[in-house]
Amino acid sequence: MGGGCSKSSKDDVGSTATSSHPESAKKRDKVNEAMKEETSSKAVNATPEEASLQTFKIKKVDLNENEMKTLKLDDETEIVVVRTSGKLHAIGSKCPHYGGPLGKGSICDGKVRCPWHGASFSLETGDVEDYPSIDGIAKFPIEETSDHFIIKGNLKDLRTTGVVKPLSKEDKSSNLKVIIVGGGAAGFACADTLRKEGFKGKVTLITRECHLPYDRPKLSKAMSVSPSNIILKPEEYYKNADIEVMKLVDVTGVNIKKMTIQLSNGDDLEYTHLVLATGASPRRITFPGSNLQNVFYLRCPEDANTIASASKGKNVIIAGASFIGMESAAFLIKDAASVTVVERDGAPYRRILGDKVGMRVKELHEENGVKFKLETTIMECKGNGGLLEEVVLSDGSCLKADVLLLGLGVVPATAFLKDSGLELDPVGYVNVDEHLQTSEPSIYAAGDIANFPLTLHSESSPQRTSIGHWSLAMAHGRTAAFNIMGKNRPMKTVPFFWTQIFGKSIRYAGYASTFDDVIIRGSLADLKFVAYYCSGEKVLAVATLMADPVAAAFANLLSERKTLTKAEVLSLPPSLD
Repeated sequence: MGGGCSKSSKDDVGSTATSSHPESAKKRDKVNEAMKEETSSKAVNATPEEASLQTFKIKKVDLNENEMKTLKLDDETEIVVVRTSGKLHAIGSKCPHYGGPLGKGSICDGKVRCPWHGASFSLETGDVEDYPSIDGIAKFPIEETSDHFIIKGNLKDLRTTGVVKPLSKEDKSSNLKVIIVGGGAAGFACADTLRKEGFKGKVTLITRECHLPYDRPKLSKAMSVSPSNIILKPEEYYKNADIEVMKLVDVTGVNIKKMTIQLSNGDDLEYTHLVLATGASPRRITFPGSNLQNVFYLRCPEDANTIASASKGKNVIIAGASFIGMESAAFLIKDAASVTVVERDGAPYRRILGDKVGMRVKELHEENGVKFKLETTIMECKGNGGLLEEVVLSDGSCLKADVLLLGLGVVPATAFLKDSGLELDPVGYVNVDEHLQTSEPSIYAAGDIANFPLTLHSESSPQRTSIGHWSLAMAHGRTAAFNIMGKNRPMKTVPFFWTQIFGKSIRYAGYASTFDDVIIRGSLADLKFVAYYCSGEKVLAVATLMADPVAAAFANLLSERKTLTKAEVLSLPPSLD
């Protein structure tokens, strides 16, 4: 896409000091022994870390500017070698988030971006530059000769997926008290960033749930998942970081003048800085029979587990064909007797992905047994003995229903701020500036509840919006943390999200609240495509399936505040092959 940004070249396996051939194995052992002796002799006065380093000599491969290749050190160990800005880098091969292959990602402006979920890392330090990865990537010394790349590291580090930055501790003499309300993506990222960046004041994280912060996007993709399997960090992490976690507590009010919050347990807590990250709640609707048993909303692991269990062998109705509804349908159809999605619009995802992509994803669901009732809504639930039995639709039809999942959008969880004096928009989102500060300078809002200025497509005319993306919420939390510490960091991230259905992952980069044209490159029928969402002559966003690393490369282009035009897209070949 130009601008000095590039995707990786095709994976390349360099010749290493390892081989399955017996004679090569003998030579390998001799070479390794020689390397160990050489390393040992040079490390007499070295630190323990330096003394543990091994030297790996890999046959040099062609590597152009802004190019990277994945090379093998041995049968179990891969490393990515990158050349950019005239420098050579060696980094770990997998993204710490869910193991995405970094060698197949995109590089730009000294960063590498994962092709799967858009996490970005500095090539100089290995640190996280953009979420959803929490931890950084390993980085290793590398030199090049006329024939070889020479890399130093120990195998344990080389095979480690993520690198955790040192965590600061609370200094009891500090009078700084940061309270973070909400244990979701934004709240966790704020606390995590404070400690990784050396903050030594008191940090308190308050959550209404009984769990430590967890990977919420998993709930609709893997509804039977155990909460313990999706927590972002274990209990030990919070102890090591001196982060106090208060579970099963609601914040009922904020007193700006006294700089205190009121808790559901009756306590008041003082703060010097307050971060509001309470997220969104499912939009609850009332209609006849909506209080029957087995009418569900999805918000927490208990909800997901209960819905999955109740749906086995049953007739399931899902109201809403956006991401929660469609992902839940894809998961539940495996064990349910039937799954029917009821949607008032004419296509799933229409507002975000458009008719063409939405209808193709609908077909994918139908190919796997899911049924649809479009352009209709649920008017009534009927039951017997308090238990749901059927739903009545606006077109007059009735559907047998043992389980009903209502996925009809969300509302900001900000009712407790109604009398706080903070500036809210008419819907209840908290107005913030580019630093995530609210109308009260000591208070920040982050994540789904924040109505913030998005400068993605125009620095001079930002678009004020609220976006419910997991990665963006984490970026909000990080930005708030930096600014609490006085580092003056405006919000600059690129929205990036993904959905996973029937083993297929759609990735979306950018932001298009409205669009007037969608250009498809590739094949919707074959589920291998890139969709470009255009407004006038500008491409605002892309959605991709089986087209990595296009979404990552587009995110990199936007991160440099560059533009892809409609004319440039139309000049591309129609096929992705």
